[in-house]
Amino acid sequence: MNKSLNRRSILVVCVLILTAYSCDRLKVQDTLSGDEYLLKNQLNTDINFPSDYEGKVMLVGYVYTHCPDICPLITYNMRDIQDEFQESEDLLIVSVSFDPERDTPDVLYDYASNFNLNQQNWQLLTGDKTVVENLLSKLNIGTVKTPTRFTDSGTPIYFIDHTDRVTLIDDQGRIRAHYPGSELDKNEVIKDIEVLLNEV
Repeated sequence: MNKSLNRRSILVVCVLILTAYSCDRLKVQDTLSGDEYLLKNQLNTDINFPSDYEGKVMLVGYVYTHCPDICPLITYNMRDIQDEFQESEDLLIVSVSFDPERDTPDVLYDYASNFNLNQQNWQLLTGDKTVVENLLSKLNIGTVKTPTRFTDSGTPIYFIDHTDRVTLIDDQGRIRAHYPGSELDKNEVIKDIEVLLNEV
């Protein structure tokens, strides 16, 4: 009897510790509530971000389609997360391009198709350069564009160094966690999403 009570007590303590750790790690860091960023998605539909997605938990990544290394890793990692929540209507995956000059809605649609993304609950966003820069600044995403060179046909070529980050935003537009996008701990992110989905 005593052994059984001890085991239950230990289990309760462990659950409380894990819950407290998770809550502390997912404490509100900032909020997008009240902010409005007029963007376009890959279907060329106007999006008021984040209000159009109110009520959804969002996993947001930051990419550009000409990226040779980090961005594909971020996209593949986010796709793996999406695969774990195929039945959930309360989770939305979002990719924000910080290269709106080249990443038009059509380009983003092709990018999503090439990566075989499930676009039912994956939004790829672009827009006016100033609006995008304001959103990135709010989310503490830094970018540095390399000098532009041109091909013989006049096509500009440049790369963008950028913050390697994915952000978890709750259903009220509050920022709850940041992760390194190219080295995502998928189990950690899945657990965090589950916590926030239970709050919806």
